[in-house]
Amino acid sequence: MLIIEFLAVFGLMVYGSKLGGPAGLIAFGGGTTALLVFGLQQKPGDLPVAAMEVILIATFAAGAMEASGGTGYLLELATRILRRHPSRITFLAPLLTLVLCALAGTGNIFFPFIPVIYETARANGIRPERPLAASVVASQMAVVASPVSASVLTVVALTTPVGGSLGGYLLITVPAILIGVVAVAAVCVRKGEDLPGDPVLRDRPEPAESRPAPGPDNGDRGGPRSGARAKASVWIFLAGVTAIVVLGIFDGLPPAFPDGSRLASTDALLIIEFAVAALILAVGRPAGGSVMNSSTLRGGLTATLVLVAVSWPYTTLINAHLSGINRTIDAMLTTWVGLFVLLIALAGAIIASQTAIANIFLPLGIAAGLSAPVIAACYLGVTTNTCLPFNGAAQMAIQVDKTGSTGNGRHLVDNSFMVPALTGFVVTAAVAFAMTAIT
Repeated sequence: MLIIEFLAVFGLMVYGSKLGGPAGLIAFGGGTTALLVFGLQQKPGDLPVAAMEVILIATFAAGAMEASGGTGYLLELATRILRRHPSRITFLAPLLTLVLCALAGTGNIFFPFIPVIYETARANGIRPERPLAASVVASQMAVVASPVSASVLTVVALTTPVGGSLGGYLLITVPAILIGVVAVAAVCVRKGEDLPGDPVLRDRPEPAESRPAPGPDNGDRGGPRSGARAKASVWIFLAGVTAIVVLGIFDGLPPAFPDGSRLASTDALLIIEFAVAALILAVGRPAGGSVMNSSTLRGGLTATLVLVAVSWPYTTLINAHLSGINRTIDAMLTTWVGLFVLLIALAGAIIASQTAIANIFLPLGIAAGLSAPVIAACYLGVTTNTCLPFNGAAQMAIQVDKTGSTGNGRHLVDNSFMVPALTGFVVTAAVAFAMTAIT
């Protein structure tokens, strides 16, 4: 019965997504909770309130940086590096994407970088699919290694009762993600044919006058340089990220209270991000209303709604069938913990929200007795979330690539991102489990 209900909920989400994009996913995903509660008399699951707070407040601080010009400054730096070394774009683009998205705690910052990657690759005779596919995968992998992302703070909050900490989580995941992104780039280097022999490009030639001029110096063309306030907003934001990491690593640094408790990692992030936003507004002086209208904050609102819409019906289902699910998970972990990783990887490929997956599946692993480091390694199964090109970054890369080399594939599973994403998952998971053995 659980499988039938699970598939029915998933089917309604897919239908809603096709009907109205993110709005349809949110409406039909959340609406299925009504069917479960009023139709099947199932008690509603808990809302992921802490994760919602982290998404909104972290993206508010990032939105303040964007409104002050800081995001543009970071992209300017990345663009200069990329265009000065165009022959290495398939490695540089995903690594730069990894850094940008990990610092911001969201993949949304990657969107303005996509046309730059395409233009640089196309101008230098490099198949655009290679750096674009690698960078799309890296943009999502970065989020699960970011100290300011909602998904990471959710994992830390869930595993704190079993000894988890932000420092312990990052010690396992950062090396794993970094090596995984390098592996993704290595796979993409030989992806498809070179442009001169690409049959797709021959069928869809671009007018010569529309092509960017080749050469390593075209990154210095056009566009004003960012001002002092934009640069200051970046330094303030980075100082906040550093403070969050330091407080997470050194247990004795967070404030202690009279009852003997210390400031939790999630609370520390929320407080620091509010302080960061205030300092950025005081120094950066963005125009009125620009923070609330920033693409980063609007993306955070969408992500929050998707989190609720996706996780609420599934937590409701899990609560209704908890005893049977626990028996299944216990049997699975007794046989091989890798099966739990594969379950999360499967969920990662079909569920839009990494934070939702953490809220849905990780409590099951905790209940089964997994340690915090092993749960962190298992959670990296969500790096499969770019296997299918349903996310915004993948679709934007497909639309930007006028050569047609980046695509959805004829049968969907042969899309441009499937092999890089699976490579990233396998390598990242392997390194993460190796790290659990030495930490």
